Amino acid sequence: MYYSYDKVISYNAMLNFIIGERGVGKTYDLTRNLIKTFIKTGKEFVYLRRYKTELKKSVPKFFEAIIKNNEFPDHKLEVKNGNFYIDGKIAGYSIALSTANMLKSTTFANVYNIMFDEFIIDKGCYHYLHNEVENLLDIIETIGRMRDIHVYLLGNAISSTNPYFIYFNLTLPYNSNIKTFKNGLILINYIKNEEYRKVKKETRFGKLIEGTSYSKYAIDNEFLRDNKAFVKKRTPNSKFVFVLYSNGNKYGVWNDYDTGIMYISNKLDVKCPVKFTLSNEDHNNDTILLKIRTSPFLQGMIEHYRMGTLAFDNLKIKADIMPFIEKHLNY
Repeated sequence: MYYSYDKVISYNAMLNFIIGERGVGKTYDLTRNLIKTFIKTGKEFVYLRRYKTELKKSVPKFFEAIIKNNEFPDHKLEVKNGNFYIDGKIAGYSIALSTANMLKSTTFANVYNIMFDEFIIDKGCYHYLHNEVENLLDIIETIGRMRDIHVYLLGNAISSTNPYFIYFNLTLPYNSNIKTFKNGLILINYIKNEEYRKVKKETRFGKLIEGTSYSKYAIDNEFLRDNKAFVKKRTPNSKFVFVLYSNGNKYGVWNDYDTGIMYISNKLDVKCPVKFTLSNEDHNNDTILLKIRTSPFLQGMIEHYRMGTLAFDNLKIKADIMPFIEKHLNY
């Protein structure tokens, strides 16, 4: 009934995105595989979380479920000083993504697997790091050097418009549960465990949340925060206005003067001389860095959102632009 990594491992991808309903066994089975690998080959692993506060809660309990189920009765599993030991030997290390840039001179010569748990986050006290994906790539380079290592990013179905999907231009599998990208270097496993779902729906909690959006997320693995409000394809009558740079992406801003709707689209006129940017990071010799308070272009975009006449081609564009709009709604 529970999840197994056997099929994913057979693909030998470098980055493995595992997205599944809560409780299906993503973390448990990967932990079990990491332990087996160390016992058999001596290959070590890294357990990665975004913040140190997450590590403080999760590291002491890392082996807890495995020990409780007596998975490895002939081996001693321990956590000491933030590291993981098997039979008295160092088997793994815990690292916070937020402080990992301090490790560039550290050697992880025997690490071959990285487990990044809960890489997708929900609304709350935690947030994605600035340039988070490149921070992770730095860690992979620091740990792997020239070795062929495997990275497993585990997450619940919070939002398909997370920074990793945007950065690598990833999409979910269609009519399948596995999809690969970049000639097999990247894999997405969108778990569809019907047996697990059937059993969970028959529990008291499953019956409690039956028919709710939370049930679709927790049991059916549907993305909880993928709100498609304001997502609409631009009309043929819309006219191109300017190019907008945001987080390394280029978008076309269009107006349909008949309906009064402004569209932000992947389609743009590359020859257009009017190119605006929202941040210093995207600013270059071709762009104009706009002032929020005085720019009629950006004020117009925000006003369109207030009036419900702003539209995005897809959820990825919406996820990229909306944090800027929400931040400056009161300007």
